[in-house]
Amino acid sequence: MSSTDEVIKLLRNKGLKVTPQRVAILQLLMGGGHFTMDKVLDELRKMEPNISISIVYNTLNTLVKLGILRSFEADGKTWYEIRKDPHINVICEDTGQIIDVNADTSMIEREVGKLGIVVKDLNIIIRGNCQDFHN
Repeated sequence: MSSTDEVIKLLRNKGLKVTPQRVAILQLLMGGGHFTMDKVLDELRKMEPNISISIVYNTLNTLVKLGILRSFEADGKTWYEIRKDPHINVICEDTGQIIDVNADTSMIEREVGKLGIVVKDLNIIIRGNCQDFHN
């Protein structure tokens, strides 16, 4: 989990007003992992039972637009994670777990760049079985 001071500094650096809801959402996601909006809402309601769906939804989308969070679609859901270097999200079909795998994606970006496309975001999703996966 990230310190409140770090979160406040990040929000201010991005020109955002510091609200308790934004701080709570960022602290949750900075702890690592992959979250759907429902999972974020469930976690936050443990601390603040009256937090609204619209606040969570709008905050997540704002943080994605500002490049603080990344989002990707999988299994009909939007997943959110703290923005990291490009990596591969491996979805285990046995457990539903999402595993981050660091990978050099520069070749992909180079090839796409040769077509005159400027890469703004790169999401690679792999599905597989992870019965023998060891963290």
